[in-house]
Amino acid sequence: MSASWLGSLSAPAFKEGLDWINTGGREVHLAELRGRVVLLDFWTYGCINCRHVQPRLRELERRFPDALTVIGVHAGKFAHERIAENLAAACDRQNVAHAVANDRQYRIWRAYNVQAWPTVALIGADGGLIGLQPGEFGLEEMAQAIESAIADAEKRGTLVRGPDPVTVPQPRAQGAMRFPGRVLIDGERLVVADTGHGRVLDCELSRDDGAGAPGARVVAEHAGFDEPQGLAVLGGRLYVSDRAGQAVWRLGPGDERERVLGTGRLAVRSSAGGFGPEVEVRSPWGIAAHEGSLVVSMAGSHQLWCLDPDTLAARPWAGTSGEELTDGPLARALLAQPTGVASLGSRVAFADCESSAIRIADEAVGVRTVVGKGLFAFGDKDGVGDEVQLQHAEDVAAHDGVLAVADTYNDRLKRIDPATRGSRPWDGEAGTAGALKEPAGVSSDGTTLAVADTGHHRIVLVGKDGSLSEVQFA
Repeated sequence: MSASWLGSLSAPAFKEGLDWINTGGREVHLAELRGRVVLLDFWTYGCINCRHVQPRLRELERRFPDALTVIGVHAGKFAHERIAENLAAACDRQNVAHAVANDRQYRIWRAYNVQAWPTVALIGADGGLIGLQPGEFGLEEMAQAIESAIADAEKRGTLVRGPDPVTVPQPRAQGAMRFPGRVLIDGERLVVADTGHGRVLDCELSRDDGAGAPGARVVAEHAGFDEPQGLAVLGGRLYVSDRAGQAVWRLGPGDERERVLGTGRLAVRSSAGGFGPEVEVRSPWGIAAHEGSLVVSMAGSHQLWCLDPDTLAARPWAGTSGEELTDGPLARALLAQPTGVASLGSRVAFADCESSAIRIADEAVGVRTVVGKGLFAFGDKDGVGDEVQLQHAEDVAAHDGVLAVADTYNDRLKRIDPATRGSRPWDGEAGTAGALKEPAGVSSDGTTLAVADTGHHRIVLVGKDGSLSEVQFA
């Protein structure tokens, strides 16, 4: 925090006419928070660095419940993120319970001269702007700044203690599934990362439950994850990436569970690798079996990692840890928040979601981009090569000679040919905008295609004609 700013200027007021989340439907005014210390969190919900900040905000709210109010200022990067309904669902999914303004036109962002996601602004009880801190702030450093602001207000007699006067958490989505993030299909086996419930369901799939719909019988339930995402099977064992738990787990028969990558703590920066269970990592998301090893898309360090399942040796495989879309040799390529990964023969295909790109990594050739042009080039446009636009595509699967892509923020499934670089909507209902809602996971066993229809809280199978059939769980 810039202590020299203390009391030097007033914090700009919130703009009128914004949509607000977690306030009971009313607008919030900065003036009504006079007497409390306020922390503004400028974020966009697809950003991994913003995701890393959320647990720290919750901890600060826990430590200072009667003096601190956290306000989210959501300045969405992607057009899809600026829609109030989508933002409300994201707050539910990411456990954001404090008040959030939908700053879709960047009006508050510009008033505070914010330059990057995430950024926090600390405001004193007298309404003075104490300072701005860009990036993933240190928890203890921020706690000390807040303690200092509270002590200063008490000394001046301006502190008003009490419960947060503006936050009214919205109802949370309920149901058998809650924001499932990933799915894995392998013949009659269907595995689901029921992300919002913090569990993984290992199921036996039936193509017809007797009522003409596919059915799944839960054989094993693995609970206790923070945010399970990627799923892979290798050597008969199931592997799970726990994104928020900062670990990859190997599951065995019964309740057997072994941590094979990550310590459970978020790494401050990317590591050079080492013995998997002793290496701190940054948001392992997707995972795929590839040529006897596991490839993990490390979203938080913008890399692909390789894990040996026998020795548990782990190392960065592609990406420097810088965030950008730059092709080249594996060790020099730049990635942008890879979240989905799939084996493609001797190569690895991956969804580089912050650049809205589908890319391929190859030991011999390096990293090359199939479709996608950069961090701020996105939309919903089909065609060939550089004319193609996706919007925050989060997963990819090899299926019937092409790539099935979960074009997440376009709410549809895309068909991309890695050889021709051609892209078009998937056949039928699966490729129709709106039939899916923020699909975040796609999986193929070579015959059947399964999709985690995350925003609709369901798993669907895609028919040969592109029809969608919801799996009924028992």
